[in-house]
Amino acid sequence: MAENNAANTTISEKIEKQSIHTADLKSVFWAMDTHIAIDEQHKRNTLEILRREIAVKEVRLVNDRRKIWQNHLRYADRTMMILHLSGCVFMLLLIAVMHLNRIDNKVMTLASMILSGALGFLSILEVGKICFAELSELSETCYFNVTQMSAFHMISSGIMNLAMLFFAILFVSVQWKMRLIQIGLYMLVPFFFTQCVCLGILLTETGRRNIWLTAAAGVFLSVFYTVLASTPRLYTQSALLIWGIALAVFSTLFCIQVKTLFTEISKGEILCTNWN
Repeated sequence: MAENNAANTTISEKIEKQSIHTADLKSVFWAMDTHIAIDEQHKRNTLEILRREIAVKEVRLVNDRRKIWQNHLRYADRTMMILHLSGCVFMLLLIAVMHLNRIDNKVMTLASMILSGALGFLSILEVGKICFAELSELSETCYFNVTQMSAFHMISSGIMNLAMLFFAILFVSVQWKMRLIQIGLYMLVPFFFTQCVCLGILLTETGRRNIWLTAAAGVFLSVFYTVLASTPRLYTQSALLIWGIALAVFSTLFCIQVKTLFTEISKGEILCTNWN
């Protein structure tokens, strides 16, 4: 009982000290404001102007999905989107050049893995731009908040990636006489694996503050795929089951990471750590 009374007394003292400290701060601000000359007539005129503007201001809710997407595209940072689109075009051109030069299947497989991994890196870089700009807290107060902009970038980059990969897989399968499922696994596994690694870095506080960590991961994975291509056993028909399991694991892990990303954004953990 005595311990409880002592604890209550301590809490009361802390509250009292905090109240005194707050009162002192208020008195300091009040004293500073007394030295500022305020034109009362100008103050009334300004208030009247604000009232007139608010009265004529029309707030319209946008329920049309097409208009919402248009507004997203209008206000989004299009720099990374253009870079991502340029990467897709470059991939198409490079595959066409390799076809004209009659590159063999082994080199084509390695190039496909590196290029698909690069697409995965660009898609995460597009989403990470929101954190790398160090304006997440300010963006949260805008018309489209961080969650909405992140979802927009993920959906738009996902559409570009899937369209690009589908076309590349179909083209390589026809031109290099490779099985569709085979070249599909060779492209999709590096794509999801790169996304998992880069998004995993982005989910860390250090990774959100340093874009070079994500870039270094992209370069390292390109070298890793080159080393992986030097193992012929991984590219036999019997190894396709391993590639299929890897695709299922990495795609599932990527979905979990995406859910974790939006959970941390909604909790404010990403926003509150986005400063130097």
